[in-house]
Amino acid sequence: MATKKHNKRKFAALALALVGVAGLSVASAATLTVDAANEVAIGTDTFAACDTDGVTVDYTYAQVGTDFEIADLTVGAIDTGCNGEPISVVLENTAGTELASVSGSVAAGAYTADVSADAIDIATDLGDVVVIIG
Repeated sequence: MATKKHNKRKFAALALALVGVAGLSVASAATLTVDAANEVAIGTDTFAACDTDGVTVDYTYAQVGTDFEIADLTVGAIDTGCNGEPISVVLENTAGTELASVSGSVAAGAYTADVSADAIDIATDLGDVVVIIG
């Protein structure tokens, strides 16, 4: 009788393993295909960059009272293949705190935005400038 009980356990373990493998194949079939045409997806894919050699970021300043503040920022040297693409720019201080965020569209290989409302004093230690195109 002990042998029959032992065999039943082996059979139950084998059946459970087969059900698990079958479940894996069903779960694998339910994966999401990711490609650059999807705006929202889970996964990874390689997206072709419209500008591969980098961009420049310049600022103009304006005197406000006794202070000088950043008035405009210009992202330039953008490949014309990016024209019409959406662009967003985030200015951060050295601590990583967002100072300004602007967005629009690339035109004629550049993008200029007014950031004077953010009152960024030129004495502020600017950290990263995050530019996203596309």
